[in-house]
Amino acid sequence: MISYATYIFRETGSATLSAIVFAMDWVANLFIGVFAAQYVDRQNARTLLIRLNCAAAGTTLLFLGLLAPGMFVGALVLVFLRSLLKSAVNNARVKALVQFFDERETDLYSPVFNSSLPMAMALAGAVGVVILKFTGLSTVVWIDATAFAVAAVLMVFVRPDQARLDASLRAARVPGRRGSLAGARDALALMAREETIGTAVFYIVLSVTAFQATYESLITAIPRMWFHWGESGTALFFTVESLSTTAGIFLYQFFNRRGMVTPANENAMNLGSVVLATLCYLALPTASGNIHLCMALFSVTVLCAGVVYAHQFKRLIARTPDAQVSSVVGVQTAIGYGLMAVFALAFARGMDSIGITPSVYADITLIVTLLVGWELLRRRLRRRTHTHQFTAIRA
Repeated sequence: MISYATYIFRETGSATLSAIVFAMDWVANLFIGVFAAQYVDRQNARTLLIRLNCAAAGTTLLFLGLLAPGMFVGALVLVFLRSLLKSAVNNARVKALVQFFDERETDLYSPVFNSSLPMAMALAGAVGVVILKFTGLSTVVWIDATAFAVAAVLMVFVRPDQARLDASLRAARVPGRRGSLAGARDALALMAREETIGTAVFYIVLSVTAFQATYESLITAIPRMWFHWGESGTALFFTVESLSTTAGIFLYQFFNRRGMVTPANENAMNLGSVVLATLCYLALPTASGNIHLCMALFSVTVLCAGVVYAHQFKRLIARTPDAQVSSVVGVQTAIGYGLMAVFALAFARGMDSIGITPSVYADITLIVTLLVGWELLRRRLRRRTHTHQFTAIRA
């Protein structure tokens, strides 16, 4: 859908209309995360992924009848339906983490497994924009549908870890009738109760809203507005995003697998990455006349945001009970992508009305406010917890 957003921006010149396409995609994640995650937790992830990928492939092909600019409203409806299926696929992939692998493998693969999603989105955006320039949107649609179909076929050959699969289904399929919101309520309670899980959710949401949602809106506009480039400029920025995300993931894994990311230094690493990403993002408008400096600052911003995402997702999976992993990640996704829509629309509207530079500075101000507020809240909660524990020991 990144290609369709670029197509709309090219046809209308409106960053706001382009952002609406992203918003419809992201809002769909809210519905799946809140209402369907508990259902996913109770399913065999392999079987569910086969069915969902087939359904997503068929739905994507329907897009071929809605490619004209005048069919924008109908296309948005189909974007939403397809996004519901895509979000369900992503949720089932998370459940697959605890059904396909043993505990050691889950801990090892989880940073790459889910961090590959933003990497794939950026790469798809880059490839899609190039294809859009030389052929047309119909080619992008066919490739997208084929990717879902191939994923379904490959999933047929997957053999889950049977012991982990049985244990996961046993724990999730508890007796008794539970409403569709029960899983979301339990997930929210777990986030509030477990400071580590709550912190992981906060930083994941921060990375996909104040960073990813805004800079992806930004890079659909700045190639044309700063450097007077067309689709090739947009494709270049999405390619850089994909490569930088990949570099961030593998840089984190390199140090993590060698035992260099420890409980003693992980908080400093996380805060350092956020601060560096923020400073580079803050400096980005000063590079509006220098493509090389702009690319360098953008790359570091994306790389650091990718490190934060990979680390916090690993912590989230490691600390969440297997029976609740889909519900917790579903709620995190609902919060993150729901707010992503808000951030993208607000940022795009800001670019259309007050300009790019003031919009970036406003976003940076919000990042700093949220970061400082959360860290102060964490320290207050930790002091309160330590006080209660000390009182309980004395009693």
